Amino acid sequence: MKKVITHSICMLVMITNIATSFASNLSILNEERDRMEITLTLDYVKAGQQLSIKDINGLVLYNKIIEKEGIFSNRFDLTALPNGRYFFEHEKDYQIKIIPFDVSSNKVTFDTTCEQVIFKPVLHVKDNLLYVSKLDLNREDINIAIFHDGNSNSGDYNLVHAENFTNTMKLERIYSLTNTRKGNYKVVVNANNREYIEYFSI
Repeated sequence: MKKVITHSICMLVMITNIATSFASNLSILNEERDRMEITLTLDYVKAGQQLSIKDINGLVLYNKIIEKEGIFSNRFDLTALPNGRYFFEHEKDYQIKIIPFDVSSNKVTFDTTCEQVIFKPVLHVKDNLLYVSKLDLNREDINIAIFHDGNSNSGDYNLVHAENFTNTMKLERIYSLTNTRKGNYKVVVNANNREYIEYFSI
């Protein structure tokens, strides 16, 4: 009987040790998960704006259309991300706010010193005139290409004008579109390592 009690006590100690070890491991896992979960809050958002997460190569890992105006707040579980640099991008009508963060050893760190705002090109057409403006505080290269669909609605666009700009902080251009060249147009603006495309007809 004494031997049975001794064995029972040993088994109880083993089970207690396993349970304690499991609880400890679970606690570590929960700590790691907590370090990989963040809450992002954005002020003054509007319905229709986009929020995305991209990796260093520009691959979109997450994309969401904001549905309500006001303050946007959302919790993100980033445990699936390998070590590296990533970016939140909040795209508004005329600008994109970029919020970089790093994932390293199951920890997320935000680099507030590298946050930046990119201003998108603004295009509008009035009386056969195409107005293009672009603000670029970093004075990066800008390329504008205007294409025309010679056979209306064919989808085959031909280049009619191209222009490159360097070291320009505030770009403002007006292009005259001849009355004899009616139809569909495509404007491609390359700036900030991005491509912006707009379509219009006259």
